Formats: sequence, C-alpha cells, structure tokens
Amino acid sequence: MSLTPHTPSAGKTRVVVTGTGAVSPFGLGSDCLVSSLLAGRCGIRFLPGLTSISTLTSHVAGIVPKLDVSGIPRQFRRSMTKMSIYATLATREALRQAGYEDAPQGCALLLGSTMSSMEAWLAFSKHYVHDQLDLVKATSVFQMMNHSPLANVAQALNIQGMGLGNCAACATGLLNIGLGFQLIKSGFITSALCGGTEEYHPMVTSCFNIMNAASSAFNDAPEHASRPFDRRRDGIVCSEGCGMLMLESLENAEKRGVEILGEIVGFASNTETHNIAAPCTESIEQCMRQALCSAGVEPDVVDFVNAHATGTLAGDGEECQAIRRVFGSNTPVNSFKGHLGHSLAASGSLELIAALSMMRQGHFAPTLNLETVADDCQGVQHVQESLNAEVELLLKNSFALGGTNCSLLIKKFRQ
Repeated sequence: MSLTPHTPSAGKTRVVVTGTGAVSPFGLGSDCLVSSLLAGRCGIRFLPGLTSISTLTSHVAGIVPKLDVSGIPRQFRRSMTKMSIYATLATREALRQAGYEDAPQGCALLLGSTMSSMEAWLAFSKHYVHDQLDLVKATSVFQMMNHSPLANVAQALNIQGMGLGNCAACATGLLNIGLGFQLIKSGFITSALCGGTEEYHPMVTSCFNIMNAASSAFNDAPEHASRPFDRRRDGIVCSEGCGMLMLESLENAEKRGVEILGEIVGFASNTETHNIAAPCTESIEQCMRQALCSAGVEPDVVDFVNAHATGTLAGDGEECQAIRRVFGSNTPVNSFKGHLGHSLAASGSLELIAALSMMRQGHFAPTLNLETVADDCQGVQHVQESLNAEVELLLKNSFALGGTNCSLLIKKFRQ
C-alpha cells in the first residue's frame, strides 16, 4: 500500500534501523529469537524454587539460559548484574550487525529497566539490617543504581555520546526507541542505540501476584501459561532478556553502505490518568492515532499490528477494543507474549526486533496459545496460524503500569 500524507511530524531526517541485538529466554541473538518464534517454541518454564514462597501462586517464568560472558572483561563484569550483562551482549550484537566494531563518535545510548537489580538490593539490605556494611563491596553500588545498565554498557563498550536511562516499566524498551527516533529526526544526533533490559527475580512475579495479575492456572503446563487474547487467560508470566536497536539517520547509513533493515516513520506516547493500575481503551486509541498523525498516514495503510497483549483479563480486552476502533476488523494482529512471556522493560524492543524481521521475511508467527478468542477480544483479525503476508507498514504497541502508553510505526525501507 502507498502511504497517504496527513500531518507529518517536524524534521525531515529519515530514521532507519541498521542493527539489532537480542537476549531472550531462547538464548543469545536476534536470529535465535526470530527462528524460535517462527518455529512455535515457548520459552516459559516451571521454576521449582517459586513453590517455596507459600503465598505465591504463580510458579512459571521465562529465564534466559546460561550465556558465555567471557567476552566481557572482568573489570566491567564486576559492576554488572544479569540485566547489564544481557544489555552488553545485545548492544554488541546490534553494533556489529550495523557494521560497527565500536560505537561511532557521538552515538547516544538510551537504555533502561523496570527497576534496578532486586538481587543486588536484597543482598545489600541483608548486610545493612545485620550491621555488616563492611562486607559490602563498592561494586555493589553500581549494581543498584537506577541507570546501572546504561552506565555498565557505556563503560564496557566505550559509548561516549548522550546517555539517557529512561525507565517506564513495561513501556521502557519502545519508549527509548521512540525517543531515539525523535532525537535523530530532529537533527540533534545522527545515531542511537536504544532498548530495554530486564532480569527476573521472584519479587517481580510477587508484585503481579499481589494485584491478582500473575498466571497460576497452568503451573503444570508452563508452555501454555501465557495466553494473550484467549478465553482461558489468567495473567502475566514474567520473563527476562534484552532487545537493542541501532538507529541512524538515512544519510549516515547510506554513506556507510550498510544494509537498512527498516525505517521508523512515527511514534507517540501518552499517559493514562483514569486509573494507575488499569489500561483504558480511550487512552490506547489516542496513542495509536497520535502515532499515525506523527507519520502522516491514515489507519487504512497499516498492514499489521503487533500488540502489547500480556494475557491479563483487563489489558487484552481494552487493547483489542482500541485496535478495533482505529483499524477495524481486517488488520492482522498478533502478540509474542505467548512465546516469550512478559519481559517487562525489554518487551517492546525484543518484540519490535522480531516483528521487523518477520515483516522483512513476509512471514509472521501466530499468537501462541490463542485457542479460543475471548468475548472481550473479538472484532479484530487475530493471527492464529502462521501467516504469509506482504506488510509495508507495521504498528507496535507497548503499555506500562502507571499509565505510560507507546505506539511506534515502522515500515519496509524504500529508497
């Protein structure tokens, strides 16, 4: 489909993606992520340790397998927790795919997590309450900062440009990509490494458990626990990982002669003020319409929607209603949470990497575990089987507790 001009955003610089890097419950690498999704694999596992917490009803999660971290010098690893290690590996992959051995001069780094490492904080707190601060290593301080992943990645990979440690819970990854897009489009910078990272801790599942939003009905069948849009969905399955994208101005990428993976053409973010814990159809709809406006396109030119859809009773229905209002019932919609679980701050960037690759291949994975569409999720074209489709323009959604909504438009690159 051709794109219909509407109200383009300020700035004439075109912004393209030249590299991606991923760490997921399937392992290291963007190719590993995408091939696993297309093969219908599930990264959710039963964690026996969760059963020892008597009040915790959810015993499943998506955990990154053991990785080879020997390529990160020990002097940098000492101040890293898992989320920083994931981010360092993913950022290095994104750089190399973009044709860089080292970060280019002036490259910005936009990276955040939902919160700093709970494992590091609990270890510190244990020494604190027992008056054992003399046992705490100085490197622990750098593991507990809110912007620890940003600082650690910048140090390890010598990224000296602007650093923004934006954190917006589950919208973090997509928010950072959108902000990187806007900074490059405005001409303020020419390149940016953007994304989100997350490490799993049982306290994360506990938070959702307290809100009655953690899946517990499929502890004995973990691969079926995360069920976006499905009638039997019963909550979030937490997971971990990192997704990073290398964004550049088109001029910069063409000068280097590198392969261009896609072009970001629109982005919007708004804040839901109706309820701090519950999503709202109207706010989600407004966010998607603002993204369309920023790209200067009408809804009928969007060929695919990759939804946030976490498998919660409230969230999936509200998002479906908003998608139906904006795009009607003929635009294909899928979610990757059935495969990956909810990697929180990493979810938006990891899922955008996968959606971008599938758009380039013309082959999309269905929403895993969507067996019977729930009544409140009717009215959109759910992808329930592998889909071959020519997609020129795709919209990606990410939403967060606290009311942060993000929608981003990405299209196939055309000269």
